[in-house]
Amino acid sequence: MKFRRPTGRQFLKYFLGLALVYIIITGIVVHLTKNSNLNEIAENAAWVASSKNWLDRQACRWIGVCGLQHYIWKGGWTWSKTSIEVPPNFPDPNDWWQSGKEEPDSWSKEEFRRREIPQYVLDHAPYVHLFSGEEFWPGDVGEHLIHTSPYLNYSKILDLNEDRNLTNLNDLNGYVEGQHGRFMYLQSDDNPEEWPKWLAGRKNIPSTPEPIDDSDIDHEYPNLDDLKDFDLDSAKQQALADFEAKQAAQEASTNAYPAERKPSTDGRCGGSSGFTCKGSTFGGCCSIYGWCGQGDEYCGDPCDPISGDCYDPYNPPRGPHPDLRRGLDLNNDKNAPDPGGRSGAPVILVVVPKEDGIVDAFWFFFYSFNLGQKVLNIRFGNHVGDWEHTCVRFRNGKPYQVFLSEHDFGQAYTWSALEKYIPSYDGSGTMIGSWSNETAAQYAKRPVIYSAIGSHAMYGTPGLQPYILPFGLLHDETDRGPLWDPILNVQSYTYDYKEQKVRASTLNPNSPTGWFDYGGHWGDKYYPLSDPRQYRIAGQYHYVNGPTGPKFKNLGRRAVCQGRGNCEVRNWLGGHKAASGAPPEEDVEDGTLPGGNSTDDGEMFSMWTR
Repeated sequence: MKFRRPTGRQFLKYFLGLALVYIIITGIVVHLTKNSNLNEIAENAAWVASSKNWLDRQACRWIGVCGLQHYIWKGGWTWSKTSIEVPPNFPDPNDWWQSGKEEPDSWSKEEFRRREIPQYVLDHAPYVHLFSGEEFWPGDVGEHLIHTSPYLNYSKILDLNEDRNLTNLNDLNGYVEGQHGRFMYLQSDDNPEEWPKWLAGRKNIPSTPEPIDDSDIDHEYPNLDDLKDFDLDSAKQQALADFEAKQAAQEASTNAYPAERKPSTDGRCGGSSGFTCKGSTFGGCCSIYGWCGQGDEYCGDPCDPISGDCYDPYNPPRGPHPDLRRGLDLNNDKNAPDPGGRSGAPVILVVVPKEDGIVDAFWFFFYSFNLGQKVLNIRFGNHVGDWEHTCVRFRNGKPYQVFLSEHDFGQAYTWSALEKYIPSYDGSGTMIGSWSNETAAQYAKRPVIYSAIGSHAMYGTPGLQPYILPFGLLHDETDRGPLWDPILNVQSYTYDYKEQKVRASTLNPNSPTGWFDYGGHWGDKYYPLSDPRQYRIAGQYHYVNGPTGPKFKNLGRRAVCQGRGNCEVRNWLGGHKAASGAPPEEDVEDGTLPGGNSTDDGEMFSMWTR
C-alpha cells in the first residue's frame, strides 16, 4: 500500500488534537497540584535523570511527557512470578490489636475519664456504602505492616532487630535521616500491579445481613394489606416468602452482594435480595418492608427509593406512616434484625475533646491501595496505602456538623443535610432511610456516606461525583454497594491534640498506640522514572507517594474542615443549592466529654498533611 503524506489540514487537525489533550491534562494538574509536595519539586532533576533513555529524559525536560514508553508498553509493569513451595508463616495481625503496654488497673479516675468514649459518639456512627464494583476493599493496618518494609526514600532499612508491628512502628521516627518520618516509607513487598490478595482485601468485604430465625415469631409482614395489589399472583407471593428467605440464608455467601439488581420475579425487593421493582410485574415501587406493589402503601412514605420508583428523595413527602407506630419497640431484641455490615478490617475511631463543649469524632477508614482516576483513558494517582476519614462534630452532645474527606480536600455539611439510616426490624436487612420515611427520621441517628470506587473518597450521595470542572473530566463514582458498619469492628482512642498524646479507650484498653505516632508514609515513595511502572504527563504521576496517617489530618482543627482556609458548611446535598425541605432533626441526648482547647495541631506536622 502506498503511503500518503497527510495534508496540511490533517496535520493541523492532529496537532490541535494533541495540544488539546495536553492542555486539558495540564489544567487538571494545576488544580490537583496547588499544594504540590515540595520534596518532589526539589527532587525533580534527580528523578528525571534516573531514566536510562536519553530521548525519554529530553521529552520529560522539554515537553513534560515522561516515561511515555512505559505507558505504551506495559509488559514491564508485572514481574515474573516464582513458585513458593511453602507459604510464608505470617503472624496473625488480630493478636497485635491486643499488644498494648497499658495497665488499666493502675489508671486513676481522671485517667479513666480521659479515655472514655461518649455513648452519643457510637450512637451517631456513620454507615458507609462501599462501591458495588470496588476492586480494593478495606484493609487491616496490621496486615498491611506484614506485607510492607520500611524504606528511607528508595533505600531499604536493613538494621532492624525485629519486624515492625503496631506497637513499635513509631520507633522508625528515630532515624535521623528520616527527619521524624518525613522521608520514611512503608514499601510494598509485592508488586501492586499484580494485585496481591492482601492488597485487594476481598476477605474484608462487609458481611450481608442474615435473616433471623422467625420460626417462633408471628410476623405482621407481609400481611393481606401488603399483598392486596398483587391480584392473582398474591398467593404465589405469600407461598414463596418464607421459602426464599430460608433458601437465601443457606446458599448466599456472607461476602456476596448484588452488584446489579434485577427486576423482581417473586415480589421481593431491596435489602440484600438483589431485586428491584423497576420492570417487575408486581409493581414499580418497593416498600421499606421489601415488597413490590403500587399505590400509596408502596410508593409513598414507606418506599425504598433505591429498589423502585419513589418520590424525589430530596423532597420526601410529609406525614407519618402508621405501620411504624404499632407500638413495636425498635430497640427490642425480639424485633431487631441480625446485623450485617461487619468487615474484618478494623475502623479507627479517634475522639478529640475541645473547648466550648465541642467533641470531634474522627472515623478513619484504611485501604491498602488507592486506584487512581483515568483522564482520557490515562490513569494517574495510584498509591499504596490509603487513609480516608469522616469527622462528626458534636456540640454539648448533639451532632451538628460532618466533614467528608475527598482526595486532598473535602466537604462539610450540617448534620440535618445527611440522610440517616435505621435497620428495619423485620430481619430483612433493609435499611429505612430518613429521606423516604419521616417517622423513621425521628428514630434514625446514624448518617450514611458513600465511598468512591478506587479512590475511596467520601461523599454524601450516590452517583457521579465530579471534582474538577468543567465537563466533569475527573470524577468519582459512588453507589449503594455493600454496607459497612464501623462499630461492629472498631479500635477506639482519645487524643489530646495540645499535648499530641493518644490514648487507647476504655472500650479496648490494650490497643497499641505506636502505629498512631508513626510519622512516615503508609506506602511506597513515588517510583523513579527508571521504574517501568512509572510515567508522568504534564506533572501528573502514575504512582504517587503513600499518605501519612491519622495523626497528621489536623485533628486539632478549629473548623470542622480539614484545611486551614475558609470552611464552607453546606446545609444541602448535591447540586449547587439547598433542597426546599429537609427531614426533621432527631432528639439527641445532652452531655459532652470535657477537656482540651481550641489551638491547632503543631505546625511541624502541617507540611505532611495530605
